[in-house]
Amino acid sequence: MAYREDETLKQIQLFTLILIGVKFSRFIFYTYSALSFIFWFLNCFEVEWLYLFNWLFAGPYWLVSQFYTPQGLSADFSLAIVGGACLLIGFCFEFFINILYQKISDLQEEEERKIEKRKLLRQKRKTVKPVASYNTQAIKAETPFENSKLIFLILPNIKKIKRKKDDIELTFQEVEIWKQRVNKKLIENINYSNPLQKGYYRKNLFLVYSDFNYVDDFIYYIKPTLESLALEFRKYGVSISYCYVLSAITDMKTLEKELDCMDTTLALNFVNEFIVTNRFKVTYDNKSVKKYQLDLKGEYNLSKNLSISNRQPLYTLIDKTIKGE
Repeated sequence: MAYREDETLKQIQLFTLILIGVKFSRFIFYTYSALSFIFWFLNCFEVEWLYLFNWLFAGPYWLVSQFYTPQGLSADFSLAIVGGACLLIGFCFEFFINILYQKISDLQEEEERKIEKRKLLRQKRKTVKPVASYNTQAIKAETPFENSKLIFLILPNIKKIKRKKDDIELTFQEVEIWKQRVNKKLIENINYSNPLQKGYYRKNLFLVYSDFNYVDDFIYYIKPTLESLALEFRKYGVSISYCYVLSAITDMKTLEKELDCMDTTLALNFVNEFIVTNRFKVTYDNKSVKKYQLDLKGEYNLSKNLSISNRQPLYTLIDKTIKGE
């Protein structure tokens, strides 16, 4: 196990070194391309002192001469060919750099998962307790509903709108940049609601409201907000769909633990559905007036530790008026 963990770190270091080398090479080829075009342009005007720099282009010039020879009094395009070739190689390196970024990011995520797994295993060794079944009545007994807080966690899914068959997909870095823009815009739009806390958990935006009873108003306003953001960003050539989940807590000390469970729920990839946890349902059922109905989505294992089964029910939140009730 330790060997594999060390191997992942070594791979990250190796690909990082390769990335640095490729970036430097790209810079060299772009620079050489620019110089080639500049000297070719000056050569067209027969600038006398250019012969001093013949050594700089001797090798590439010889390679080009193997398949290209200027005819008669026509201009010599050898340096222009060298410049074009170097520019093309630079573009190839650009593509390779994106692949390396993606590979390094995947390895880093894998390492984070291993670290999280080791942490869970250490906690399990320290406190070995039988896994209790997820009991709705037990939650009711421990929940002082009047102190419940509302939590919202959201993941924007970004895709490029392809207008041509040969349109290239967004790179990992471009997707992350667009996600940041969407989250920033979303925060600007919901600041009026004065969340108790807002931030990022595993790169996903979360909001906490001090009063769970704000939930109906929150859902009423967040739905058109998300729809308008998706419409706004379409003009930039990207489509946005969302995965989001709602839950409830009574103590801010348990926020991170609840966000961890909600983050696992996001990974189930329920798109554009208001998914809520069992803890949310129990709290919501205690409200005297309910605008929304909760339909059972199914039971899912929300444990990130594969050796522990933690099956919990998840629900879909549906507007009663839409269902005609």
